[in-house]
Amino acid sequence: MAARKRAEEPEDVEMTFGEHLDELRKVLMHIGIAFILLFLVLFIFFKGDIINIVFYPSESGFITNRLFSLNQDPLELYNTKIAGQFMLHIKASAVGALIIAFPYIIGQLWGFVRPALSKKARRRTRLIVWKIVFWFFLGVAFSYFVIAPIGVNFLANYVASESIGNLIDVSSYVSTVLGVCLAAGLVFQLPLLIRLLASIGIVSSDWLKKNRKIAIVVILVMSALITPPDVISQLLIFVPFYGLYEYGISIAKNIEKQNAD
Repeated sequence: MAARKRAEEPEDVEMTFGEHLDELRKVLMHIGIAFILLFLVLFIFFKGDIINIVFYPSESGFITNRLFSLNQDPLELYNTKIAGQFMLHIKASAVGALIIAFPYIIGQLWGFVRPALSKKARRRTRLIVWKIVFWFFLGVAFSYFVIAPIGVNFLANYVASESIGNLIDVSSYVSTVLGVCLAAGLVFQLPLLIRLLASIGIVSSDWLKKNRKIAIVVILVMSALITPPDVISQLLIFVPFYGLYEYGISIAKNIEKQNAD
């Protein structure tokens, strides 16, 4: 029975460099088509919804703002360019399409990479797609519900001089909210990155422990770059990011135990 089962398993077929390029072209084409279709759907049919989602973190009724009494005054935004609102619509639809299409994009890329892995590596990474998607959406949600409202509240109300009035450009607001959401989605891939590096022997749990101080400095710098320059906002970002680093150490330990068995 075992021999019969092995015979029924598809054998890996070696491909030439040109065939690999052709497969990659097909994968990128499928990703491009999916992204364009989602973009058109959001742009044409969900104009009001997608714009409201972007502006919701600045409204007093937003859940984070209600809990922590943030953004209680209406935020006045201005458009200073003739094509400003049109470009805002395009940008919001594009980022929305990218976020929605993310699982499909990762699935397509994984389908391209998977045949090159050994059977042992495939078994170890069989849930990798779902883990990448989970951490990405967790990062986006954390940024949207925590970083965005806190950042908007701080920056919109910051006063360097009483003689200066804030005239906030709507494109600046949109870029800030969408930018931090995408950035957090990518940064939340840290545990998976550590898993990958530990699996191929580049890093170890001992190395990660030894370089904790360096990691703390790096995470603090990253927190300062993607958040307003106040201690509370930086701590709100630093704590979960450092938690991801510690979680990565436990992942590296588990991989080392598996390799030792």
